Amino acid sequence: MLRLVAVGKRYGARTVLNRVSLELAAGEYVAVIGESGIGKSTLLNAIAGLEPVDEGQIFFGSHELTRLDDDALTRLRREHYGFVFQAFHVLPQLTVEQNVGLALLLRGASDPAKVRAMIAAVGLAGREASAPRELSGGELQRVAIARALVGEPRLVLADEPTGNLDPENARQVLGLFRTQTKERGAAAILATHSTQAAAACDRRYRLSAQGLEPLP
Repeated sequence: MLRLVAVGKRYGARTVLNRVSLELAAGEYVAVIGESGIGKSTLLNAIAGLEPVDEGQIFFGSHELTRLDDDALTRLRREHYGFVFQAFHVLPQLTVEQNVGLALLLRGASDPAKVRAMIAAVGLAGREASAPRELSGGELQRVAIARALVGEPRLVLADEPTGNLDPENARQVLGLFRTQTKERGAAAILATHSTQAAAACDRRYRLSAQGLEPLP
């Protein structure tokens, strides 16, 4: 489904991604571990076509991202990608149901029953009309997961999704994320600095200045 071939990215004289190669099949859940500032977010942005790379190739299905224009990349992200961010990015002026449904509206679709079912799947049944300010950090991250998955994406990218959560909420959110992505057959990449967060993944990699290396 996803294949990176010797991907490189530089900011001036600084190499952020050093010939990174990775293959990911449908249904796989992998972790990319690395210290803060090492380039995990840059890697996810490159995979999403949000940041151009300086060398190498990125393939998603039959598409070579490095050859697509901005409009094609936008369509690809909208139709096939889901995103879970550390800072949630839940829109404060929208209710829980509206936030989750936004992923479908951006595709020109609307399915209230599907949205409510996804909200229930992440344990927020009954909170559809709640405003974000009425939710805890763990609940906000559940909204973000529901929004990422409601459109049944083929690939889910999670950038430090538990960085703002206490240990118990982090454990619950990670378990929920794994369960929901697996049940929906999505491939997923978890970028994290925590080896504990990565423990439940199918495969683990460490990102460093030398590149991406597999871990036991």
